Amino acid sequence: MSILPGNDGPSPSVPPPTQSTSPLNRLKASWGDSSKRPMLIFGFAAVGVAAVLLLVSVIQLAAPAEPTAPVLTPTVECVPPNCPVSQPVAIVPRKLYVRDRTFEITPIGVPKGNWTIGADSANGEWVFGSLVNYLVGLPGTQENKDLMQALSEADKITVEKSDGQTLEFKFGERKMVAPDDKSVFTQQRPGLTLLLLGADGEQRMVVTADYLVDSETNKSVPSKTVAINTPVDIGPVRVKALSGRLVENAPGIPVGSAFYQVDFTAENLSDAAVNVADFVFELRDYAGQKYKLSDTASKLGPNPPPSGQLLPGLSSTFMSGFEVPSNITGPILTWGFKPAASFNGQATVAVPLVGPTPTPDPRSQARVQISQAYFSPDQKELIVVGGIDNPTGALVTVGESDVVLKTPDGVLAALKLPEPSFPWRIGPNDTVNFTLHFSRLPSNQAILTILNNSFKLSF
Repeated sequence: MSILPGNDGPSPSVPPPTQSTSPLNRLKASWGDSSKRPMLIFGFAAVGVAAVLLLVSVIQLAAPAEPTAPVLTPTVECVPPNCPVSQPVAIVPRKLYVRDRTFEITPIGVPKGNWTIGADSANGEWVFGSLVNYLVGLPGTQENKDLMQALSEADKITVEKSDGQTLEFKFGERKMVAPDDKSVFTQQRPGLTLLLLGADGEQRMVVTADYLVDSETNKSVPSKTVAINTPVDIGPVRVKALSGRLVENAPGIPVGSAFYQVDFTAENLSDAAVNVADFVFELRDYAGQKYKLSDTASKLGPNPPPSGQLLPGLSSTFMSGFEVPSNITGPILTWGFKPAASFNGQATVAVPLVGPTPTPDPRSQARVQISQAYFSPDQKELIVVGGIDNPTGALVTVGESDVVLKTPDGVLAALKLPEPSFPWRIGPNDTVNFTLHFSRLPSNQAILTILNNSFKLSF
């Protein structure tokens, strides 16, 4: 009888199948292990995120780049006629004629400390601004020393100015002064002062010469007009004009004007007192324009205005002052005097207006250069970089109102940040570098103006 094994019988001994080492089989085995299942879930999530990021990157690389706003760089050009800036040209001495010698003259700033000069005996130096008493330094060579030593009252000295006019002077005196003697700079009387400039610390020879008004009178005024320092008898008074001078930058001078002051002496020739307050004055230029007497100008000088009474036989010195245009031209003016308004006659004297028209404002000579102009990274500010040069011998001050940026239609840009802050103080022969931050204008062009300098910006 065959006995068939049933389910309840013992199982035959069968060897286990061989386990596969493939990654898929290992993954299945790990997934079957409940302790490893959370780690596998976290790994699947990380791989999914990485795949999504990679896909986004590929899509961005394949897509065309979105256009960005261009970075604008303004261009700068000068605006005629201020490029180069047109500057007023001062009339200055350019040649000095002494006997048979001719000296070329170079203008210089007011000397500080000991004033020295090179050994070139053919040239001299004129102190810029000495317009009444011309101050000229000559090299301290033996030849120049002999020349100045030989000058006498018979000698005339001529100065030729840059406009072709000539001024004549007559030898006055010769003396020795210390190098630091400031009296030679005085501008009280028309004249010429020649200094022989030697080594530091040495006494210096000085020659002074008086301005010859007659030389101008003969050219420019009627024969009845007398020269300065000439006494004129008119009615009960003998009057003599002593000097005339142009005064600028004094208290009380209106804008665009200057004061012209005439010092004079009056002597009472009669037997009765003369009322000085009755004196009548006038001042005229060569074209005949009359200028009014100014009480303010008459009180600013070393001598008082006419007032009170002048007793018989006595004389006194007074001053009459007039308001004139700041650009009044010479070479002479005519000063009129009479002892009272009812007097028929008048004394007329040629008084000198020595020197050129007033020296230009140093601010008008400042030179501006723009080195950079660009927008800020957010394109909201215009930044301008440059420098301002002061070639004069005076301090130049620049304020916020002197810097303007606007469109051709007149729309102003706000100045947000000046570096350095205002005011800018630029010393003689010095330079200040600046950076200006402006708000952006709604235009592709703008005009930048700093003092007298203008620039066109295009962007």
